[in-house]
Amino acid sequence: MAFKPYHAEGMGTKAKTHDFDALLEQIDREAKAEGPQAVAELHALQVKYRMLNQIIQARRALQLTQKDLAEKAGLGQAEVSKIERGRKSPTLDTYSRLAAALDLEVPRLARRRHPRKAA
Repeated sequence: MAFKPYHAEGMGTKAKTHDFDALLEQIDREAKAEGPQAVAELHALQVKYRMLNQIIQARRALQLTQKDLAEKAGLGQAEVSKIERGRKSPTLDTYSRLAAALDLEVPRLARRRHPRKAA
């Protein structure tokens, strides 16, 4: 199914949020209708974009430019820009560099699940 372009000009914030929420619900329904693989792919994209959003929000909260972040993380500014725009999928190493440069907490995925048992 093809989506019509989203035009929010002249719409209030409440209307924009409602339309966006409706779009997300439609995407979720379509993925479920396509089957488990589509649901898994959608979930993976959601995780990716949540992580990217956290990086962008942290950079802005620290009032860093993309260039500032790139220098702290040992990356190029163009790479940070592409990552933030979703044009480039960063490697785990790159995510780690960005998170460390922003002093972000390590995600649960990277933590050891169970403490080691004493011998």
